[in-house]
Amino acid sequence: MKHLLILIFCLASFYSKADADAKQIIKELNRKFYALNDYSANIFMKFDIPGVKMNSMNGKVFFRKPNRFRIRTKGIFFLPKQNPMQNISNMFLDTSAYTTVISGYEVVDNRKCAIINMIPLKNETDLILGKFWVDEANPLIIKSQITTKNNGTIETQNYFGDMVQYALPSKIVIHIEINKMKMPKMMAMDLKKKSVDKSKVNLKEKGSIELNFSGYKINTKFPDTVFTEKEE
Repeated sequence: MKHLLILIFCLASFYSKADADAKQIIKELNRKFYALNDYSANIFMKFDIPGVKMNSMNGKVFFRKPNRFRIRTKGIFFLPKQNPMQNISNMFLDTSAYTTVISGYEVVDNRKCAIINMIPLKNETDLILGKFWVDEANPLIIKSQITTKNNGTIETQNYFGDMVQYALPSKIVIHIEINKMKMPKMMAMDLKKKSVDKSKVNLKEKGSIELNFSGYKINTKFPDTVFTEKEE
């Protein structure tokens, strides 16, 4: 009985420390998010989605706090609803909506990362579980794994350049579960076309989308019309 009590005490102390450490890391990460009111940037997108032919394309991306987001480009493109440029900062800033704990540590891209599990406290959210690998030395989300009710699991890897003070990546690689994603009608039609060799399309495979960013402009107070104007 004595040994059991000691074990329980040690476990309670560990999880208490892990919770405190997670909150401190998130506090530092949110400090970067708070400093960002809006941004615009050039974006270059590459797609590797089984059964769907999509060309690479250039465009412009716009964001305004708290959740206004748009990519302007010519042609049809696809991003998951929970795309990381739009939603992750909001997820972390709403600290009343989740609880967190550090579940371990791992080296990712030569950075020692704390693995932070985010568990939602509100039943109405689409999020089931968020798992984030956050650089301890300079809090940045290096890798994430977000599991949702409607779109399966979305994994991302972030690469950073000269915008680390705002936690803005220079490149994001998104891995998605094709069979669980809600795709636009035009893309869904591509999967059903007779010209597609269905024997070579395994929808259980993961697809990937690569987003490359350049020419960031921070807190420039661009007009709201960029979110509503029609494509040229």
